[in-house]
Amino acid sequence: MATRSVRRLIVGGALGAVLALVGSGLGAVVLAADHAVAIAGFAFSPKSVTIAVGDTVTWTNADAPGHTATADDASFDTGTISTGNSKSVTFSTAGTFGYHCKIHPAMTATIVVAAAAPATDTVDPGKPGPGSAGTPWLLLVFAAAGGLALARRRFARPDPAAAED
Repeated sequence: MATRSVRRLIVGGALGAVLALVGSGLGAVVLAADHAVAIAGFAFSPKSVTIAVGDTVTWTNADAPGHTATADDASFDTGTISTGNSKSVTFSTAGTFGYHCKIHPAMTATIVVAAAAPATDTVDPGKPGPGSAGTPWLLLVFAAAGGLALARRRFARPDPAAAED
C-alpha cells in the first residue's frame, strides 16, 4: 500500500521537475519544420526558402512532366518527382544551396539553411529570465504540494466516526 503512494510522490515530483525545466527554457524542445515548395509552370515556388538546420523541404510536382530538385553542388537530389507526387530532403548543414531541375535546367531556386543563433543573453541564476516571471519555481511548488497531498491522503488514518455512518 505504501509503495503506491511513494510511486505517486516520485511521479508527481518528476512531472513537476520536467514542467519546471520546460518552463525555464532549459528543457525546451525545438521541433523541426517542414517547408513546402511547389513545382508548377516549370518553376519552383517560392524561388528562395530560408530554413533552419534540421528542417525539411518537401517539393510537390503539379506539372504534367516529371521534375527533380538537384543541388548545384550535388549535395542532394530528389530524383524524378512525377505528377502529383512529393519528395523531401532534410538539411543538416548550414549554408546556401542553389538547386535546379536536371530535366529542365532553366528551373532554378535556392535554399538558405541558417545555423541556430548562439545565445547572446546572459541570465543571472538568482533571477528569473525574461518572460519567465519565476514560473519554474511556482511549478515546482505546486508539484511538491500535489505530491504531498497524495501522500497525506494515502497515509491518513481513517476517521472511526466516519465509518459508523
